[in-house]
Amino acid sequence: MALGVEAARTDNFDVIFSVHHDFVATLAYAMLGNTQDAEDVTQEVFLRVYKALPSYRPDQAGVRTWLATIAVNACRSHRSRNFLRRLRQRAFGDGHEAEGVIDTSAWGAPEAQAMQTELRCTLDAVLSSMRDDHRTVLVLHYYMDLSCQEIAHITNCPEGTVYSRLHYARRIVQARLERRARRSDNEVEL
Repeated sequence: MALGVEAARTDNFDVIFSVHHDFVATLAYAMLGNTQDAEDVTQEVFLRVYKALPSYRPDQAGVRTWLATIAVNACRSHRSRNFLRRLRQRAFGDGHEAEGVIDTSAWGAPEAQAMQTELRCTLDAVLSSMRDDHRTVLVLHYYMDLSCQEIAHITNCPEGTVYSRLHYARRIVQARLERRARRSDNEVEL
């Protein structure tokens, strides 16, 4: 009997993994900003999912919400574990530059590619400098397209708090982008 239960658990896991892997990987990358860290966390998330699958209660949360909760917690844990490594990279300049996806097609204009890369790097810098709670709601809402109600469930805070954090996070992004634009304007004038 136990063998049948384990086979059903594996089948359920396989379905969850195949359907939701990209969602979890995208969320991890958006939270961490590093491909290797995102891959590590994605593996960790699915290991946790496999172990926790018997205790999953669909009446309490949908699969995506449950996975997002696990992924956000795994990203937080990963960031905490790697705090000293990041400090060392900043202090000694280990040569790790901001990662980004660039349109390498032959049809892309070099100016547009450069501006897109610069904007992506600026947004990555803004996200990495934000407090964890603000970054989390911003990523979940705009990158992962989750509702404020789902985010409240994932972050275990009231929905009003999610709206407040989202508002504050948008203000931070806007202020940083405006500062960047002013600096660019000043450089052009020189």
